Amino acid sequence: MIRQDIYLERYDWHVRIYYAATTYWVERIVRDLCLIGCRGSDLAEARRNLSAGRLDTGLTYSNYRRRATVMVIALTSSPAEFFNSLEHEKGHLCRHISGACHLDPYGEAAQYLSGEVGQKMFPVARRFLCEHCREEML
Repeated sequence: MIRQDIYLERYDWHVRIYYAATTYWVERIVRDLCLIGCRGSDLAEARRNLSAGRLDTGLTYSNYRRRATVMVIALTSSPAEFFNSLEHEKGHLCRHISGACHLDPYGEAAQYLSGEVGQKMFPVARRFLCEHCREEML
């Protein structure tokens, strides 16, 4: 598992990303979810999903008021599945920020946001996109 923290200055938004998360990290991720205000049924559902240990899954929870997100990309079965999970969860993140900051989801600002998030994730994410690199890490 690798953890990455990114900050989106333009939106004053903090994101903690867990890559290749397994059930071993459930309590640490749940603690981070609690720290940004995840409670009740959202937290219970997150715990259930994280504890299931399924490949090719993830979750993204954002607290709009605190401008903070926890994103999880579980272990994936292939580089293509990793890319799919990353894009899926990145899409949730960008929608959350767009909603909180009143960006038109069909406009240029939302697309620039998606590109910025992708660039900030790339230094870590690239390791999971190459089968040879994945084998050395996992």
